[in-house]
Amino acid sequence: MAGRNRKFIVYIPYRKRTRTVNSNEYTSNMIEILEEKYCVTGELADPFDLISMLRTKAVFLNWVEDTGLSVRMKIRIILHKVFGAKIIWVFHNKYPHDTMPNKVSTCNMNWLARYSDRIMLHSKSSRAYIPDFAKNGKKAVYVPHIVYDVRGEDRKMEVLKAKYGIQAQDFVFTMFGRIKLYKNIESGIEAFQKINVGNTKLLIAGAPIDIKYARKVKGLCEKADNIILDLRYLSDPELDAVIDLSDVILLTHKSESSMNSGVMIQAFSRGKTVIAPDICMAKDLAKYNFFYMYEKSLNAAVMEAYQNGKDVNRHMGKMARKYIYAHNNKEVVKKYIYKLLK
Repeated sequence: MAGRNRKFIVYIPYRKRTRTVNSNEYTSNMIEILEEKYCVTGELADPFDLISMLRTKAVFLNWVEDTGLSVRMKIRIILHKVFGAKIIWVFHNKYPHDTMPNKVSTCNMNWLARYSDRIMLHSKSSRAYIPDFAKNGKKAVYVPHIVYDVRGEDRKMEVLKAKYGIQAQDFVFTMFGRIKLYKNIESGIEAFQKINVGNTKLLIAGAPIDIKYARKVKGLCEKADNIILDLRYLSDPELDAVIDLSDVILLTHKSESSMNSGVMIQAFSRGKTVIAPDICMAKDLAKYNFFYMYEKSLNAAVMEAYQNGKDVNRHMGKMARKYIYAHNNKEVVKKYIYKLLK
């Protein structure tokens, strides 16, 4: 009876939205979709809890490739699979961010590809990077990356511009979000400084991963009076306002590990164009011409975006928003997810 009544989903990591903190909007959005039809938990059942395993429809695994996939966890995943749960590995990155490929992560990714029933992709181009593709490529299922919520409009834009010293004529490039090594902030700073145009500003807003990296970023910007640093955690409304005052969002992810970008989706969701490296998600969308993709020359992409001017970039942002809300909205993603779970 329990096997025919699979109403539970295990979603790892389980991070729900709260009133004060949203630690991962992607995760909370995905959980909210699943909770419309299933009971969602963040814990795998105990090995002796046969009833719970028989009631589990699927196990979603996100970002466990590095240290999160212990022997104990592997045993529990296999038991869930044996007792009929569908194992879904969400393949986010070529290898874990801020690391080089190593024996542990490589073995774990091979293991996940082998034991998963489905490998969920957020970019069609990332299919080529599935471990042991000849055996596991057939497990690939594309699910669009869900849009980010557009929240309230009380943003006090003029107050924020005054705080940052941004004038109406300034062309603003912005790098936002948690400042981590894989985001390659240094290259964005270097490219911005090379365009050397008087009415430009570069805003870097977000909390650095550690004090050492914060010092490095500050050191690169100490002689530049047109680079604005706001190196702290920003609330959701503050982050929205930062995106909205920008002309172009600058992404400099290291394509060696990255395949997708939540920052790209978040920028598009708020009607902003981006400069992005040729990661898989960018390759999927490049033909629509509402953002700038670069393969080698970030400097050229930054200059092109500036020379196009505010109006052109505003139009590109509107095109990006229109596309993303047509193809990545909650209802579309929900259909993909529910089809995956059939």
